[in-house]
Amino acid sequence: MRSGPEASRPSRIRLLMMGGVSRILLGSLVGQGAILLVSPFLTRLYSPADFGALAVVTAISAVLGNVVTLSWERAIVLPEDDNRAKDIVLLGVISVSFLVSALALVAYLTQETLSHLFDSEVFLIYWWLVPVTVGALGFYTIASSWLVRRQEYPSLAIRNAVQGVSQASSSIILGLSGVGSLGLISSVAVGRIAALVGMVRFQKMPSSRRRELKVAALRYKRFPLVNMWSRVLNSLGLQLPVILIVALYGSVEAGLYALTLRVLAAPVGIVADAVSQYFEGSFASQNREGGLGLRHMLSTFAFRLLAVAALPAVTVAVAGPLLFQLVFGAEWATAGFYAQLLVISYFAQFVVSPISRALVILEYQGTQLAWDASRLAATSAAVLLSWVASDNFVVCAVALASVQTLWYAVLFFLCRSAAIATERKAKYNRENGL
Repeated sequence: MRSGPEASRPSRIRLLMMGGVSRILLGSLVGQGAILLVSPFLTRLYSPADFGALAVVTAISAVLGNVVTLSWERAIVLPEDDNRAKDIVLLGVISVSFLVSALALVAYLTQETLSHLFDSEVFLIYWWLVPVTVGALGFYTIASSWLVRRQEYPSLAIRNAVQGVSQASSSIILGLSGVGSLGLISSVAVGRIAALVGMVRFQKMPSSRRRELKVAALRYKRFPLVNMWSRVLNSLGLQLPVILIVALYGSVEAGLYALTLRVLAAPVGIVADAVSQYFEGSFASQNREGGLGLRHMLSTFAFRLLAVAALPAVTVAVAGPLLFQLVFGAEWATAGFYAQLLVISYFAQFVVSPISRALVILEYQGTQLAWDASRLAATSAAVLLSWVASDNFVVCAVALASVQTLWYAVLFFLCRSAAIATERKAKYNRENGL
């Protein structure tokens, strides 16, 4: 008969899935649901080329958003002392402020080059959108990590709802006002800024903070030195294919692909984002308390995510073109066909991405970095070699989906191996009184 941590583990998992996750999930349902619900209206307000411009701005901002924080936000959940965690928050705020200012200057100086590279006037007219969006993403991420550490799940739920509703409403209102593509491509920044306003907690910081900041920076230096590059490579693995598709296949094809991503990413965002935030908080807490039960927690999360995603994935795989044609209009049926090809990779991402935070929490940054680098190389090669072999985007979609699915399977086993190794070390330390 089991007792202690072993006996309480199943009940903990059940409470986990019913408590904090359900709260965050409700906010995500409202926010991401709003984005998905307005999509049929957006496809009638904006052209495929506008969606292509949105895809490029979002992709570039997502990559740079991981740079400007220097990955300090991933260390916020780790210290046992809240004061040390606040030091890390301040390091993140300083990093974002400085690097976004530098980015704004670079964006201004390179606006003509970027406009020519992507054959779009977006970077010429709205060059300021990238630094604004990157800054919003950076501060948003840091504030979110503090809420995750504090396990303030109602606040995270409100954040998710406000972000999605603000993003959806701004794209509709600005679209109807006749501002053109600006209404669509600015919506990401608007959503993050609106959510950030609700998350900010003004707290007086002690004046003698410089020494503490230095201590925190030295203790968690692997995050900006190693983990940041891992996160950049991870983001590039997701976003560089979008940028390459725009450059190689044109903005219209990229726009169809962007709508596909928007629809497939919505359910991933609704559940996976909620679960990943709760998983990070709970997994880090379990690790701080001794490290036992990590493998069981990881496997339970993955199995339940797989069960949730199975039916929607099969539905898209069977009836993608018909669903897209009915909901978004006849000219978007091709995007539904692309969804059929890509859904398997999003299914894999949905299951594995939330639990992949285990590698960083267990401080396996090197393993994460190696996986991210190999995934970036593989996805980039898939797009480039497909384009060399054929100018038919279908070939590219199949290659990209295959590579993504395989790499997420590898990531799952890497996370599981890290959890097993940590458990063994914790058990050994406990048995030997270490």
